[in-house]
Amino acid sequence: MLVGGTGITPMVQALHALLGNEKDTSQINMLLGNQTEDDILCDKVLKSWTLTHGEQFDVTHVLSSEPEDSTWTGERGFITKELIEKHFASPTEDVLIFVCGPPQMYDAFCGPRDERDKLSGILSDMGYSVDQVYKF
Repeated sequence: MLVGGTGITPMVQALHALLGNEKDTSQINMLLGNQTEDDILCDKVLKSWTLTHGEQFDVTHVLSSEPEDSTWTGERGFITKELIEKHFASPTEDVLIFVCGPPQMYDAFCGPRDERDKLSGILSDMGYSVDQVYKF
């Protein structure tokens, strides 16, 4: 899951369905971009799921405008190709990537949201196919 800001809302619904199904063993990795730690929505729910479903679900927060003097020790900057390579399965594996966030996120990673049958951007450059990327 590639998520930006309020794009977390539909992802929480998807996670309820996936993590609530004991027969579903899908490995779920989320890169969640926000400006600051205070901007992270649903943080308590996400932390709870990483504790109760840690073998199945992992979230990596990436903050673009967190003050340098804060206590934040996680990722800073923006979601990058390198972070995707580090946290996601390769395009040659059985993988599905959900994307939800602001328009510039779609432009960078997969192309316009309303062009569901086309793939461009970083995910295309990395070798993922249109069938492996779902634009929310």
